[in-house]
Amino acid sequence: MQKITHVAIRFQGKIWSLPAPNRHNDVIRLIVRETGVKYVDARDDDQGFLIDGELWCRRKPALRIALAAGQCKPDTLGPKLGALYSEDVW
Repeated sequence: MQKITHVAIRFQGKIWSLPAPNRHNDVIRLIVRETGVKYVDARDDDQGFLIDGELWCRRKPALRIALAAGQCKPDTLGPKLGALYSEDVW
């Protein structure tokens, strides 16, 4: 069964990621530190997760995977909003 393992951001043609329990803002800080950019334009379609540490997935499909794997914590907002957030899984 597939599992969500990393938060990830697609930026300038590259997938940047960090393992759980990091958040997307941690990935943004990594990008800034590694590239020297002052601003990371990471819109909703550019924010997502890695499945099993390898496969990039946007928030909406990631929610289906996390639900099927039983990874979503109870009473989180992501399932109600139709997209996965790191707070939903760790």
